[in-house]
Amino acid sequence: MSIEKLNVYKERIDKELEHFFNQKLIKAKDIDPSSVEMIELLKEYQLRDGKRIRAAMIYYGYRCFSNKDIGQILKASMAIELIQSYLLIHDDIIDQDDKRRNGPTMHCAYKKLAQKRYKKIDSDHFGISFAILAGDILCAFANEILTNLYIREKYKVNAIRRLNHVIHQVIYGEALDILTSYQEKLTKKDLEKVHYLKTATYTFEGPLHIGALLAGANKKQLESLSSYAIPLGKAFQIQDDILGMFGDEKKLGKPVGSDIKEGKRTLLIIKALESSTKKQKILIENVLGKKNITPKQLSMVRKIIKDTGSLEYSQDLAKKLVKQAKSAIIKSNFKKEGKQFLLEIADYMLERDY
Repeated sequence: MSIEKLNVYKERIDKELEHFFNQKLIKAKDIDPSSVEMIELLKEYQLRDGKRIRAAMIYYGYRCFSNKDIGQILKASMAIELIQSYLLIHDDIIDQDDKRRNGPTMHCAYKKLAQKRYKKIDSDHFGISFAILAGDILCAFANEILTNLYIREKYKVNAIRRLNHVIHQVIYGEALDILTSYQEKLTKKDLEKVHYLKTATYTFEGPLHIGALLAGANKKQLESLSSYAIPLGKAFQIQDDILGMFGDEKKLGKPVGSDIKEGKRTLLIIKALESSTKKQKILIENVLGKKNITPKQLSMVRKIIKDTGSLEYSQDLAKKLVKQAKSAIIKSNFKKEGKQFLLEIADYMLERDY
């Protein structure tokens, strides 16, 4: 049922997003053709296939406490989608990825434009420069959306403050994520900090809090949402890592095995290294961070992850975390519409295959 609700919601939010970018295109025409081009690229990027989980969290976080002003909350939920794209555009530059949501990353799209138009410039630098700017404007758009809501002023200010705090946390998390790829020894505790800052905060806790704050939720109610969101965020990241290693590239919309190429020590890798033989450990260490890893090498790493019990451990941990998250919501006295969705979406986190 959760996936059906999510799909219905996705249709609604996608229409709002399309309308939003169409309005921005009209304004961009008064500025410069390059501005129009940027908005067109962002519109195409934003409307590529995506689950809209974060936006749904704002919407249903609000529905946990109120059933009024639903149209305004639908608009509000666009903000986190724009923030996600802002972060992904920059993240793809950092990770040197060329594919996102079954299409080119923003820096690659701009690189191709440069190659067509300008023969004597550094197209890589051009692509990165314009992608940074495109990401930045999405961040400004997100704050603009929340500022323009017809919602009680105090609630809006609290929501905007929370959104910007989420951005701070994700950036700190991204910095730690980069550093961990250079560390030879990484503990589960180190990884959990990255997961909390980079995933739990802006995928679940932050959006839920923003929605709840727009409904006027109090501190205790926000804490209840955190008790749900934090373990669910950790489970989401574990499932993401599993899909990144064993998933279907077409469904994921990005290359499988990219974490290995980037040298990331995910939970799968940490647990595999803990239980591996000397030979297995050497193989993993030799391919971590290797940009031109072969399909055969990737297949060998997958086998080690399975043989050491790392995959089973990660799957079991994700299940425990989802159970913990659901327990926090079951005890709550939230409104039925919001509460039911949060319980159902928790199960979906483990069932999803992209």
